[in-house]
Amino acid sequence: MPAVLKAIDAMNASEKIQTMDYLWSSLEVGNYEPPAWHGLELARREKLYADGKIPVYDWADVKARLSARRNAL
Repeated sequence: MPAVLKAIDAMNASEKIQTMDYLWSSLEVGNYEPPAWHGLELARREKLYADGKIPVYDWADVKARLSARRNAL
């Protein structure tokens, strides 16, 4: 196992979340091509949404819940 993966395994949950945040923000989106299944999954979810088969949440409520969960770690 590469050293970086061992270091991630040794992190607590808060450190792992901070690391994920950093990785996402450092990703050069222009150089990334998502796999084909991403488009298929997005289309599937859009259909579920259009058909009223998935719940919809207020973004402010979602952010508040996530923030509370992060702070509890």
